[in-house]
Amino acid sequence: MKYACQYAIVRFLPYAETGEFANVGIVLTCPQTGYFDFKLLTRVRRISAFFEELDISIFRGVKASFSAELDRVKTMLTAAHTNDKEPATPTNKALFNHLFAEIVRPREAMIRFDDPRVILTDNPSDKLNELFEHYVARSFATKQYQEQLIERHVSQALKQADLMKLYAPAVLGNSAYHVRFPLVKTLNEKAQKVIKPLHLAQDDPTSLYDHGWEWVGKIRKLKRGHFLPNAVLFTVNRPNIESTECYAAFAEIMDEMKNQNVKVISYDDTEELIKFAHE
Repeated sequence: MKYACQYAIVRFLPYAETGEFANVGIVLTCPQTGYFDFKLLTRVRRISAFFEELDISIFRGVKASFSAELDRVKTMLTAAHTNDKEPATPTNKALFNHLFAEIVRPREAMIRFDDPRVILTDNPSDKLNELFEHYVARSFATKQYQEQLIERHVSQALKQADLMKLYAPAVLGNSAYHVRFPLVKTLNEKAQKVIKPLHLAQDDPTSLYDHGWEWVGKIRKLKRGHFLPNAVLFTVNRPNIESTECYAAFAEIMDEMKNQNVKVISYDDTEELIKFAHE
């Protein structure tokens, strides 16, 4: 059975002057089943990276106060609906709707809400976790997704320079080992240049190492088989320089790429990209 739930995205907006915000949680209620719960961001790295000049204790403080407020509401609603196996009464439904509307009303504060939304689900608790993973943890933003964004940026730059027509996806290697590259310039069916977007802005050094070394290994293997041209370019994004472990991993991967005679530039260095693609 599907139940109608209301939910709202929790936003942290420390500077009203700029309007910049970060999604930091989800609040969800299902009056029909007597369900009310919330989930808030526990890691502060995203906040400190996005609002670099902010004293992170400010975020911790307002989040703690907000969490305590939501806990009080949750306790009140749990008491009003002690048996979630029974259908909610009209009175309890009205209470759930009233308190949810009061929580998410527009306010001038660092913690605010996006417009409330309605969603159908057969399990409100699972749906809360699913919404949190999507809107806060950005579960969709895998390394493949990030590299698609970089590839789109690079392709647009090549298109504006009237060079995109020279590049197309191609598989390099043989039947025993081969790798697909999104941007390859060929002449007489032989690869002349390769451009590969690479996402290395992970906030976990192990993830960065794993993905970076994966591509170092691919390059080594292809070079040993003489399947790569001399002109290979990786366009990369990089981790926050303040993340010492991640940046050390990034620097190590860059050194290995250069040892393989791979040119590496920032994904937004359009001048170097066009120079490489045009030569």
